Amino acid sequence: MEKHGLFDVIFKLRPMPKKLTDRKYVQELIAALDERLAVTTYAHRYLLLNAGHVSEYMYFVERGIVRCFYYDYRTSREVTPVIWTEENIVCDPVSFFQRKVSDINIEVMPNSLLLSISYQHLQEIFNIFPETEIFSRCISLQYVYYYAQRARELAGSSAWNRYLHLLETHPGIELRVSKELIASCLNITPQSLSRLLQQHGHP
Repeated sequence: MEKHGLFDVIFKLRPMPKKLTDRKYVQELIAALDERLAVTTYAHRYLLLNAGHVSEYMYFVERGIVRCFYYDYRTSREVTPVIWTEENIVCDPVSFFQRKVSDINIEVMPNSLLLSISYQHLQEIFNIFPETEIFSRCISLQYVYYYAQRARELAGSSAWNRYLHLLETHPGIELRVSKELIASCLNITPQSLSRLLQQHGHP
């Protein structure tokens, strides 16, 4: 039985059905997941999901960084609403669970190690272990909460405060990705980010 950080994360999701606290049942579930999980190392940037397609895989970051982004045609810039780092589940839940065309791209950064499971294999898990279907609702609700927070942040926070919040929630991120990517996460230009850093200094 492979030990992945994924199992620590999913068994902390709440609410947790009583059946999923049974040791034997959980061991069988983990063994079934192990059989269906793929482990992939990415040496270069790679698009895991293209806008305009239905998401076929859910991912988990064992090591590295993944981002979701879309192209803002009004400003002719990429916007990165989400950056995932270690021990995060990565997906477009609407596209993946509801089988709808996605309007976002998901891109993995170089030197990342991801676990993945296909939609088909996850449905097999849900059929064998019906209690686990609650995880799909938990994950979807987490994303609803995140995007609500993100909308409030963009509407009510200055670019500098958004940058400070990014550093707080993703320690060391400024050392791991480019200024261009950080600027796209803050929804400003790289030039504006440079001016902010010159004005305020590095936190």
